[in-house]
Amino acid sequence: MKRVVILYDEINEKILRENVSTLKELWQEIGYGVVELVVSENISPDEYMNKLVGMKEDFLITFAMAGFGWRGCMEQVRFNTLAVMQIHILIGYLPFYDFFLQKEYGIQSFFFTDNVEILEGWKEKYPQIPYMDSIPALYMAEHLTEKEKTANREIFQQMLRKVFSFIEKPSVL
Repeated sequence: MKRVVILYDEINEKILRENVSTLKELWQEIGYGVVELVVSENISPDEYMNKLVGMKEDFLITFAMAGFGWRGCMEQVRFNTLAVMQIHILIGYLPFYDFFLQKEYGIQSFFFTDNVEILEGWKEKYPQIPYMDSIPALYMAEHLTEKEKTANREIFQQMLRKVFSFIEKPSVL
């Protein structure tokens, strides 16, 4: 079975719960098994990386750059060592985004942001990012209304369509 791993920080768990559930449903509808990994500061990054390598997932999805602080021996982004398509969802603007976006990423990395400042001029400011696109702002709260859940579902569907379309027909960025 094809597999997707959704990775997010424990500190964001409450506000991401409903969005993660929506995203999980979408993947399951198209035939993927979904595993959630909640990143805790008390657990070594090596444990998470070992899990990811052992799972042999087809896609890795992160929220708010969870796990980007994990570095290899040469300070490279450890996600680059995974043979997996990656979707990274940047929510708002967090101070550490700028630091992480300046790193080198593999062609399998897709970044989506709801922040105009990040997207504007990203090719000049972050030339190492192979693919970045905008998404409307997601509703983020512990409890979402049905209207908000539906809106977020549509945003996720649009994002997945873009990724699958690009995978089928890569284009020069």
